[in-house]
Amino acid sequence: MGDELFDQNAAETTEIIGEVSDAVTEVTESVEAPFAVPEQAPAFEVPTYEAPAYEAPVYENPVVPDFAPAPLETGNILNAGAEVLREIKARVLELDELKVRVSDLAEKQQTLDKEIGTKQKSMDSEISSVLTKRRAEVEKSFDETIEQTRGRIKNVKAKRDKFKGTKVDERVSAETADLNEQIRGLKQDVRGIYSREHISRLFNNNYFFTMFMPDGLGDFLVILLSVVILLALPFGIYTFLPETVKKPLILVAVYAGVIILALLIFTLIFKLVKEKHSEALKQAKLLRDKIDRLKKRIRKMEKSIRKDKDESQYGLEKYDEELSGLEHELDDVIERKKQALSEFENTAKKDITEEIRARYAEELDRMKNENEAAYRQQAEAETKIKSLSLDISSKYETYLGKENLSVPMLDSLLDIIDKGNAKNVAEAITYYKNNLAGTV
Repeated sequence: MGDELFDQNAAETTEIIGEVSDAVTEVTESVEAPFAVPEQAPAFEVPTYEAPAYEAPVYENPVVPDFAPAPLETGNILNAGAEVLREIKARVLELDELKVRVSDLAEKQQTLDKEIGTKQKSMDSEISSVLTKRRAEVEKSFDETIEQTRGRIKNVKAKRDKFKGTKVDERVSAETADLNEQIRGLKQDVRGIYSREHISRLFNNNYFFTMFMPDGLGDFLVILLSVVILLALPFGIYTFLPETVKKPLILVAVYAGVIILALLIFTLIFKLVKEKHSEALKQAKLLRDKIDRLKKRIRKMEKSIRKDKDESQYGLEKYDEELSGLEHELDDVIERKKQALSEFENTAKKDITEEIRARYAEELDRMKNENEAAYRQQAEAETKIKSLSLDISSKYETYLGKENLSVPMLDSLLDIIDKGNAKNVAEAITYYKNNLAGTV
């Protein structure tokens, strides 16, 4: 459709140019000297065209915008004068203003979009911050109470454990009293033996009986460890000697000295104590073994007592009652905290959010309305631009050419006509091309 219209307009333009040429020829022949061509200039031959009379095109349901001026009576813009050029310029200026307005409105929408986004982020940030703060405040009030209650529970438990420990110790002492009494008696008997035999109490210890009267695997392990220490002792002594005296012979001498000394001490104790008081030491050994067996029984009984789950005999009722009350109080506070947080999530959170949104709503609505208004105005301006561009293209561009529809060019054509250098648009264009082309 557009190509056919363009071809039709082009044909019409050719016909119009033919008519203009015929008219120029008639005027040239009938006008005297002022319009005669100088003799020195070559005669201008105007081409003749055989063209039918111009008939204005007829369109089905033509669309004429509200701002369009009344159509020319002749329909031939090239024959029109300055008035039509001014009308065309006004319409081109209007088109340019509309394009500037569209650009301004698009920029305004972009600015409003950023401002709306910034304001929306600010609102969301405030909502998040306030909700976090309020929730933390609710939790803090309950958490403080919970921590205080747990601290009281911890203190009561510590007092209970201490009291129970005392009672357990008393029970152990009571139930092992007979055994401890027997141990004290046996120890007294051992001391009596040492006193009668005039044996030094230095030899009334486990290490003496282990070294000189071993009777179990444990005793032999102690003897082995003692031998290892004895063998390592000379080397340790040698290490601390000055460097000037550190020689292999010195090391051998230290080893020999330590071993000889140890054997001498062992021999003296064996001769003067072990052999001399062998019967008394055997009796003391039997008593010490009996003491060890009684101690094992006491340890076993103590272990059994401390593992006993029955605490009824310790008088812990007042502590248990206090702990029960505190545990119930703690559970109650925890439950109330859950209810408070649930109410916050279901009610307060919504109310706080709505209150903050309400404070931002007026300004956000204003900016959104401005944005929508700018969008509508831009759409309307773009519609006018489209309609006006099509109108200028269909009515003027076909005759004048797109390059002649700029404001500077139209001003030049108007200036040519106003100065009398041309009487119509066609002559102004010809004059411009021949004399002013390239100056605009």
